[in-house]
Amino acid sequence: MTEDQADEILFLMSQLWWSGHPPPDGALSLWHTSLTHLERDAAIECVHELAGEKPYWPAISDFRSHYTARVRRKQGEVKPVAIEREYLPKEENVKRLRELRESLRANR
Repeated sequence: MTEDQADEILFLMSQLWWSGHPPPDGALSLWHTSLTHLERDAAIECVHELAGEKPYWPAISDFRSHYTARVRRKQGEVKPVAIEREYLPKEENVKRLRELRESLRANR
């Protein structure tokens, strides 16, 4: 994530967990450094999830564990693969099944 994207996420977090006074500058720089190593979209989704769970600004460790769990869930998802193929007409399938049955009976 870029510096500007980390600033955007910090701005979003300050809007969601506004407590009447800004967080200390040292805490913001720690957050900023921590966020630059993460994926932007996953971090934003994590912020939105945590906003529903936590009434106050989360600790960096809470955010990281939530973020890690979210990324692992995303990586573990199995997406269905659409298989496109042409099917034979019903008459052709019936004909082939009859031929296979006859060949099986002949081999017994």
